[in-house]
Amino acid sequence: MTTLQATRTQYVDAANGVRFAFRQLGTKDGIPLVLHIHYRGNMDYWDPLLINALAATRPVIIFDQSGVGRSSGEVATSFQGWAANVIALCDALHLNKIDLLGFSMGGAAVQMVALTAPQLVRKLIVAGTTASQPPADETGEGIVWPRVQPPKEHIEMLAADVKTADEAARAIAFSFFYDTDAGRQSAKKYWDSIQTRNVIDEPLILTLLDHKKAENQFITFGDWITPNTTNSFERLHELKMPVLVLNGDDDRLIPTTRSWELHARIPGSQLIIYPVAGHGFIWQHAEWVATDVARFLDGVGDDRLMKL
Repeated sequence: MTTLQATRTQYVDAANGVRFAFRQLGTKDGIPLVLHIHYRGNMDYWDPLLINALAATRPVIIFDQSGVGRSSGEVATSFQGWAANVIALCDALHLNKIDLLGFSMGGAAVQMVALTAPQLVRKLIVAGTTASQPPADETGEGIVWPRVQPPKEHIEMLAADVKTADEAARAIAFSFFYDTDAGRQSAKKYWDSIQTRNVIDEPLILTLLDHKKAENQFITFGDWITPNTTNSFERLHELKMPVLVLNGDDDRLIPTTRSWELHARIPGSQLIIYPVAGHGFIWQHAEWVATDVARFLDGVGDDRLMKL
């Protein structure tokens, strides 16, 4: 099997005018798993430990959003816009059925993909993310007022005008991992892992998304945390496909309580919380996460859950 470290970037022109950069690896047969990266990230931020483990049993596709990394176009200013780009990419690749995983802001985008094109998504995984903002008078299941807000310094560090790979590494370490010796070791292990990619004529892009473009992503999240009935919160009951919710037990960027909220509001969803981990649980426990995702996608335990 070709590993992520050796998989070349491909390009496809979509009907919306965007030339998407993507990488595909794994098995030839099966429903492909498409993965959407986090705020200011591009394909090079996916940990090979996670992707290679997933690709051992299925086709896997990672990509750069419009205006991000190696893709052309502009950064959309709503998650509905991000979702439209994912759907356009799938159309361009002639994919009529996918499994879909989104991490952090990518998790918000894939909620909108599944709500907009439910016929496209067989199974959905949302990792380290949140539903959109509920109405101020919402008292439904899973909502606790006041809603926990993340510490400002974690968001500010990640949103700063970061220009170098070293600065990006420090921002990721502080915002995604525990501020302990063990947390810093996990951050270093992740950063070292993504640098094992070595493809001729394809230098890594390990600086965070240009600050100007990142402002559009921040506007996107601003729209997400403004009550709006067309966003996901009041529509989560529409998700009829199997859904898996993942997070660390102490996410400082998107509070772990938001994952419980998603689980409570998505009928039949499953929830896994990883111990001693923050927002970067998906890197810290990469192979463990891959095992859980594979079990979910393969339907392991579905019969037991149906009987509960």
